[in-house]
Amino acid sequence: MVLICFLTYLKFDIIFWLIFPYFFKIKYGSSNKDSSMKVDYAVDGTGEAVVFIHGLSDSLNYWQFLTENLKKDFQIIRFNLRGHGGSELGNDEITMDTYINDLNNILIELKIKKANLVGFSLGGAVALGFTIKYPDKVSSMVMMSSFFKCNSHLEDVFSEFEDALDGGFGEFFDMILPKVLCPEVIQGKSEELQILKEISSKNNSVSAIRKAIEAGSQFNVENRLSEINVPTLILAGKYDGLCLLSMQEEVHEKIKGSELIVFDNVKHNLLVGENNQKILEILQDFLSKKRKNK
Repeated sequence: MVLICFLTYLKFDIIFWLIFPYFFKIKYGSSNKDSSMKVDYAVDGTGEAVVFIHGLSDSLNYWQFLTENLKKDFQIIRFNLRGHGGSELGNDEITMDTYINDLNNILIELKIKKANLVGFSLGGAVALGFTIKYPDKVSSMVMMSSFFKCNSHLEDVFSEFEDALDGGFGEFFDMILPKVLCPEVIQGKSEELQILKEISSKNNSVSAIRKAIEAGSQFNVENRLSEINVPTLILAGKYDGLCLLSMQEEVHEKIKGSELIVFDNVKHNLLVGENNQKILEILQDFLSKKRKNK
């Protein structure tokens, strides 16, 4: 009954696809190569590898809609960042290199020599860092609502995140919601968002989020963007208050040959409503063109 309601009201909305995995079992693998920490990942489909990397306080479930629609043509790999989803956190310091090395270990374990990377927010920064560190292992890169350095604006954002986390995940969820979704989405999906909040509260680690914020705050690859020579697509929200449009325009200018697409109806979270289908088609087109230009 609950599932039918979600299907009826949400259709292809990202909110449904975040809740979807809690009703259906997903096959997970795990990697702890060169590490004592278990990192969960999921593999779907066959073909050229596409890796999806989620953002802060999300999980690999974020990519369910795109996975369901791309797995017939590609091998889709998704993984949970440290302390997110079923991946262990541990007690060590977490840096961007931690996430990058976890991804590299997964690719080694799966015997994947080269992959297309798609990252949202913090995940986009991981994709960017991986491309710089392992350029021969990347076929193309897509950054969604992401960043290449922690500027003064992001410092303020991260500080606000930290303050909200002092009150627990629920307070953090309430604070971040209007920053990532437009008012009409929040008002129209209030009941569904409350369910998502309850589920997320049980499946998120405040410690993992704090460590991820610290990793993001130390990230700065501005001086190395000119080294990137793989096809790069940048997707941005016009009203993004976290990773500002000006930063997306700047990274577009600094990565030679990159393409920038701006969605004028969203904030930080691009995968909302009709944009799910639009972004699916954009990715299909981008990956198809890349194949032809090999």
